[in-house]
Amino acid sequence: MRLFDTHAHLDLPRFGGAEEQRSAALRAQDAEIAAILIPGMEPRSWSRTARAANTLGAKTPNVRFHTAFGVHPHALSDLHQNDDQDLESRLLDALGAAPPSLVAIGECGLDFRRLPGVAARERQVAVFEGHLRVARRTGLPLLLHCVRAHGVMVERLLAKPTPPALLHAFSGSAEIAVELCRAGHYISFAGSLTLPGARRPLRCAKAVPSSQLLVETDSPDQTPFGRRPARNEPAFLIDVASALASARGASVREIAALTTANACRALGVKLPEADPL
Repeated sequence: MRLFDTHAHLDLPRFGGAEEQRSAALRAQDAEIAAILIPGMEPRSWSRTARAANTLGAKTPNVRFHTAFGVHPHALSDLHQNDDQDLESRLLDALGAAPPSLVAIGECGLDFRRLPGVAARERQVAVFEGHLRVARRTGLPLLLHCVRAHGVMVERLLAKPTPPALLHAFSGSAEIAVELCRAGHYISFAGSLTLPGARRPLRCAKAVPSSQLLVETDSPDQTPFGRRPARNEPAFLIDVASALASARGASVREIAALTTANACRALGVKLPEADPL
């Protein structure tokens, strides 16, 4: 069995130093995680993301580490608004010089919650549209964060032909999920699927076509319910896969094979052939 964690922030300082990151990667390898995608969330972190993927890949050869570069909506509070017009060109330059591990654009998107320090909606939308232009220019898929902004996001994604997007830790309705899938995008499920009484995630899990299902941990956040209060990590992805399998009446092995194949297709990557049983 092999699993693909399509969203794990192993490079964040909250994961600890290099040794603790390495330990988490080794536990992931033992838990049959075949690949992990580490998203970069702001320009100053992109090089750190690339270094983490390179270092961890060298130390855990049975796990493939991939990366993405983007600007998270929460990161805008740390960037001067006058520099927003340059973010698109900075992203293009970074992608042009990116390491072989880079397979996507993101994490980027929209977050319309009223949280302290979160950028205004208009600013978020303008920066997000810059990411869309870069994706359409390069053909790279997108890793999208979307909270309480699904209507605006769907409108922007469907305005023009757009490379596949991975809707990370999806929190929208089953109806929106199906609409996005019809346009060729993917829906990724995280720890919320494991929560008692998680009615909305379960409805989505049942509604998404098999060809567009993905799983992730979003570690170190969104720890599966049964692992709390531990910090989340890629080794816990089996809990999400098990919850998805239960929701869809499938085996965990079926879900692992399906979501791993979907992730490889969405991101345009290949994994080594699995050892025969």
